Amino acid sequence: MRTEVAIVGSGIMGAIVAREVLRQRPGTDIVLVEAGPVHGTEPGRHLHSAADAATRDSYREHVAAGVQSMYVGAATAGAFAGGATATPGLYSFSALGNDARAMPAAASAWNVGGMGSHWTAACPTPWGEEIPATAAAEWEEDYARVLDVLNVTVDRFGPTPAGEAVIAALDERFGAASAPGRHPQVMPMGVFAAPDAERRRTDPSVILPGLGTPESPVRLLAETLARRVRHEDGRATGVEVEDLRSGEVRVIEAERVVVAADALRSPQLLFASGIRPAALGRYLNEHAFVTGRVFVEPDRLGGVEVPIPGDGEWMSGPLWIPHSGPAQPFHWQIGISPMYSEDLSHAVAMSVGISVYVPTEVRAESYIAFSDTETDALGLPRATIHYDYSEIDRALIDRAMIDQRAAFEAVAGPDAVGNTLLLPPGSSLHYSGTVRSGATDDGTSVVDPDGQVWGVSGVYVAGNGVLPTAVVGNVTSAGAVTAVRAARAIATGLA
Repeated sequence: MRTEVAIVGSGIMGAIVAREVLRQRPGTDIVLVEAGPVHGTEPGRHLHSAADAATRDSYREHVAAGVQSMYVGAATAGAFAGGATATPGLYSFSALGNDARAMPAAASAWNVGGMGSHWTAACPTPWGEEIPATAAAEWEEDYARVLDVLNVTVDRFGPTPAGEAVIAALDERFGAASAPGRHPQVMPMGVFAAPDAERRRTDPSVILPGLGTPESPVRLLAETLARRVRHEDGRATGVEVEDLRSGEVRVIEAERVVVAADALRSPQLLFASGIRPAALGRYLNEHAFVTGRVFVEPDRLGGVEVPIPGDGEWMSGPLWIPHSGPAQPFHWQIGISPMYSEDLSHAVAMSVGISVYVPTEVRAESYIAFSDTETDALGLPRATIHYDYSEIDRALIDRAMIDQRAAFEAVAGPDAVGNTLLLPPGSSLHYSGTVRSGATDDGTSVVDPDGQVWGVSGVYVAGNGVLPTAVVGNVTSAGAVTAVRAARAIATGLA
């Protein structure tokens, strides 16, 4: 098989690269390679609006906890022991045969659509030190493109009167430390009104309409594992892939190869390909995740009506408090859920979920090591994650717990009944840094500012792993900028 652009990974990042290359260079021949199977009848569709009712209900039940790692319900040990036979879903990284004991909740998607079929669709606006210096000049224009592609809105979830009361209470407590425009507010979401859903999550099937059909300009190869990126004399020549159904191994010849497999598996594929810059797998970063809920009587918020989410949602909101630098370093996510009477006839109170995302230091000591001799369940180099919090990280986590208690009291009063839990590393699913970008090839980065791997022309990486900064909040919209940049470079180079 021959193509102009081969993209490994069918999630949001790979889909954006394909869409943007086609927008700038119509008619480009593109092949999209995905190891996982199709989930449902429409490749890449978000499970919240899946055509199958059982699939929708199962997804909504699992995400109701408000903690993404709790949704990894299929992450059972040995799920891939017999090879690539697991059903589509979200699996722990260790279930793939890797050593993730240092980041036990780390997970990856195993399906067409990648994490884009599962994500919450939260798109907090990156700010301050989250924005890479190498991308700053074009950031405003590139991020505007991301907002358009992801259909980011702020009006699909309210706020309700209860949400407005919560915003006011939190602003009274934390507003003095908020930068302009960074006060408590409604969370931007990749959610839009569609003919078949009041709140449709943007997913790869939205980004690439008709994905998997003969009419699509992108050829989708599902259940096809990329084994290595082929390159010769410092230039990409294609991708070696295996059809996981038949076992057939073949080569896709390509002028450009884009690795968009996620922040854990993209460096793994590069390592397997003999592409091993010094920074590969290093600088693994994830914000710490402090979660909790507080119970609130409606009278406490001025007698507002308890909001009923409806439309298959488990909460109203979502709301957030953006981080504002040292004075307010945390990203806060807030959602309101109803609490019902004993006979379930009516809502009597509210449960306000208040999670605090804590930035952690970007350190070379946090990394993924790959084996030259051992393989995982898919036959790729076995990965071992090395990760821990620094003393500075732990001090911020302690501060976050104190501030979370203050938030509980702000919305529920001095006798607030709430709980606090520091989730294990990996729980946010917001990983970055492992294939990070840099201005120069100085050993501290893997790719250039446009995502091209240092020393291997025509090989690009797109996604959250390319971000070199500590992203405090949800990482998808920031990571999507790397896909926009890579696509622009590819389209320009092919012209």
